[in-house]
Order: sequence, then C-alpha cells, then structure tokens
Amino acid sequence: MKKGVKLYNLIFPIYLIYLFPTLLWLLLIPFDFAVDSLVLILAGRAKKLDWKAVWKASIVRVVLFGFLADLAGALITMVLHYGLLERRLDIYVWPDVMWITIPGVILAGVLIYFLNLKFSFKKTDLEPAQIRFLSLMLALFTAPYTMMLPIYIG
Repeated sequence: MKKGVKLYNLIFPIYLIYLFPTLLWLLLIPFDFAVDSLVLILAGRAKKLDWKAVWKASIVRVVLFGFLADLAGALITMVLHYGLLERRLDIYVWPDVMWITIPGVILAGVLIYFLNLKFSFKKTDLEPAQIRFLSLMLALFTAPYTMMLPIYIG
C-alpha cells in the first residue's frame, strides 16, 4: 500500500470493496447477524411482540438486506471519495471525510428501512405499524455510522 492511504469504517471497511474483493466479506456477516439480532430482539421486546417468532421468521433477510444496504452505502462513499478527495492533492481533513461519508450512511439507513419494510417481515403476522417500527429501529441502529471514522495506515 502507498503511504498515506486512509481506510474507513471499522465494521464495514470500504477498502474491502476495492482492495480485497474476496470471501473476506463473509467475515462481516456474523457481526452483522449479532447486531441485527440484538436490535430486533430489543425492539420486539419493547413493543411486547413475540420476538422469538419474529426473529426466526425474519433474521436471515434482515441480515442480508442490511449487508446489501451497507455495500450500497460503501459504494457511494467510494465514488464520492475518488471523485472529490483525490482531486485535492491528498490533503485529508476530518470534515472532508465526514461529509463524504454521510451520503453513504444515509443511503444505507434508508435502504435498510425500506428493504426491511417491504421484504423482511413478510412471513410474520405483524401489523403494518409494528413492521414500520421494527424497520425504523433497524435502520437507525444498524446504519454503518462507523464509515465516518477514519483508519490511518502507513
């Protein structure tokens, strides 16, 4: 790696997209599974739902759609990174990193909400208001906020 390369996101590292497009991505799925499970269980318990049945019927889709949404957000961040930061003579400051990653985080959160809303809870007997609540909780608490944290290498 060249000196001064910045790597972003502790949980969904943006550099995995363009440096290591391999099965290493699958290492992130167990962590996503644990976080999504925790949010789904806590949100279900808060609404006094049969969280075990909801979890069993939806967790696989919740994790897969969350991972796809994180990937879409990371791709947008990568496009913005190469389009904006690379033209600035390798001068990186914290606000630049933050403002370039915010659209990726927002896109991922919105995708998490709508994908879960439309697809993840189809095999449950939840009411639409309960589905909206669970989708919103997943979007708010599992969006890839860590993309805004820089990791410096080299």
